[in-house]
Formats: sequence, C-alpha cells, structure tokens
Amino acid sequence: MHVGSLPTVEHEQVYLRPLLAADIVRWVSYLHLPAVYEHTSWNFPTVEQLGSYLGCERSTDPAAGLRLAIALKQTNELVGTIGFHSVMPLNHSAELTYDLHPTLWGRGIISAVGASVVGWAHHEAGCDRVQATVLDTNLASQRVIERLGFAKEGLLKHYRYVRGTARDFWIYSHLAQGA
Repeated sequence: MHVGSLPTVEHEQVYLRPLLAADIVRWVSYLHLPAVYEHTSWNFPTVEQLGSYLGCERSTDPAAGLRLAIALKQTNELVGTIGFHSVMPLNHSAELTYDLHPTLWGRGIISAVGASVVGWAHHEAGCDRVQATVLDTNLASQRVIERLGFAKEGLLKHYRYVRGTARDFWIYSHLAQGA
C-alpha cells in the first residue's frame, strides 16, 4: 500500500505513528495475553515475525500491507496497532486489522483510530472496498466494526485455521461511496 501521507487521528489519549524497533517486544507481550490471544488468529507471534512490519510504511510495493503503531500521547508507548493486510491494488481493496492492549479496551480508541484509517484508505490510498474479518466469537470486535459503519456480509465457514483448528469468521465491508 504505497501512499504519500500516513493517516492521522484525533483522540485525547493516542496518536498514530510508524512502528519502532522498541515497540516490538511490547507488541509481542500483549498479543500473548489470554484476553487478547483468544480473539485473534495470531499463532503466538515472535519478535522476529512482528519485526517484519518495521518500515512497512515506506514500501513502494502497492500490494504491501501497512501496520501503524497506536501510541499514548503522554509517553509515546505502544498500546496497539492498526493497518491493512491482504492489499489488492487491482481490486482497490484491503483488509483492516487491529489490536489493542486490554487495559485500554472500552475507551473508544479503536473506533476513533479505525474511522480515521478507513477514511484515509478510501480517500488517500484509493481503496474502494475496505473489508474486515472477525472471529465469530469476538463479539466486542464485531460491535466495533459495526460502529465504524461496516456492513455484515456473511459468515465464512472454516475461513482460517487458527492454531490448528478451522474457525468461522464474519466478513464485513466498508465501501468508499457507500454503495
């Protein structure tokens, strides 16, 4: 996802910035927390795996994903990430992905950051369709996606294997023109 400028967000507690090498250990740490892990399709990511996201915002590959840090304004500490994977330039689409440290759940952070990032994807990155897939058991994330204006399209049976088990995911879409 090659673009000229990165998305910004207006929120009292957090801002968006590129991932830093110093963020990776904290990111791995909270992704391994049971409260987070049970709601994701990560397979116990390692520092090396997540380190591959460093510098992704500078990629010139139009199909490259984008992952940004959600950082606290007061301390610059990483508390989450947001971005896109499964970027398909030919189809003008990308899949939204995010995570947040559980101590900050329920504060509207993903709603605010997500709205900015999805709007940016439509207006700056040229995505006609932004989609999201959510584990069928992750009710909180389903509510967030729906608050962001995504339309639920259907249940994808056995869509992804999560830690060795075929799991069902809801698929949602957010279209640039609301079509």
